[in-house]
Amino acid sequence: MKKIPISLIIDDPSPVVSVYHAHHDTGFTRDGRPILEYVPNELFFTFCEIVRRHGLKGKFSVVPMPGNRGDIINGIDGADENDVAAWLNGVRERLCPAFSVGPEMLTHNKAVDLATGQALPMNERDWASVQTEETLTPYVAKALSILREAGFAPLGVTSPWNFGIEVEADYVKAISNAVLQVCGSKSAWYFLRSRRDVPDAKPWVAYDDGDRCVVSIPATARDHFWQTIDTTQADDSFVSRVADEIITADGKAGELIDILNRNGMPILITHWQSLVSNGLGTGLRALDEVATRIERNFGDALEWMSFEEILTMVLANKEQYPKPDFN
Repeated sequence: MKKIPISLIIDDPSPVVSVYHAHHDTGFTRDGRPILEYVPNELFFTFCEIVRRHGLKGKFSVVPMPGNRGDIINGIDGADENDVAAWLNGVRERLCPAFSVGPEMLTHNKAVDLATGQALPMNERDWASVQTEETLTPYVAKALSILREAGFAPLGVTSPWNFGIEVEADYVKAISNAVLQVCGSKSAWYFLRSRRDVPDAKPWVAYDDGDRCVVSIPATARDHFWQTIDTTQADDSFVSRVADEIITADGKAGELIDILNRNGMPILITHWQSLVSNGLGTGLRALDEVATRIERNFGDALEWMSFEEILTMVLANKEQYPKPDFN
């Protein structure tokens, strides 16, 4: 029996500092607590252990210049260099290759003037909306280059917010250009869109010139862990209720089951801040519970895949992964 692919998207990670804190509108959770600015490495290593224990695979972002506070090579303002090094080493040794690593553009905050390295007066999402293939290519290439220097081999990128969606045709070509230029690969992946509540939700070939291909890998589920940011509730019953939204204990309900019933590919999504839960780690416990329930109810029927494995799968059968009609 053919296994059903499943994957997990982790958006917004960066060493020690929180990009969510950097771009948050108010700086406070909905229940009035200050947004966590620094994330203890202990929470990161807890995530790594959950990945190991359950064999999870997917995509893990590394923001190269988090929050316009320096970069992962030369130092991040306010972050101990030993903690940054330990975090990056943990990603390399404990998450790769199970998780495909790529940049979430440069800062996930203010756009950067590549000539000076200074922040521009607009966020990356707004900046990207008026760019072209020619201007996006060096920006994406810069992000990839920093990750390459940090010891990664990125073959794809994540869009901070909906970076590039207004100029997606140019953006996709820029991704192809940049991945070929920096990494030497004619194949690339990117995460920008979501395909939720639709039949047959799966990745698609977004660009194919016969020589180079780019595959769009969407989230097909919601970030149910996000709710843990704005509450101190962290008892077992709350964790169980969060997990229920993805898969119930008996495996009969939840968004994962809905996706499968619509013949979709389960590509779950969460954010680093959702797992950290403003320091409480409630989201990490919920993720652990979700993974436990998936194992218990599906066994080997589902196969965890990294984004590079999904890329290879799609490119081997391009005709099965046409671009959806978004109109």
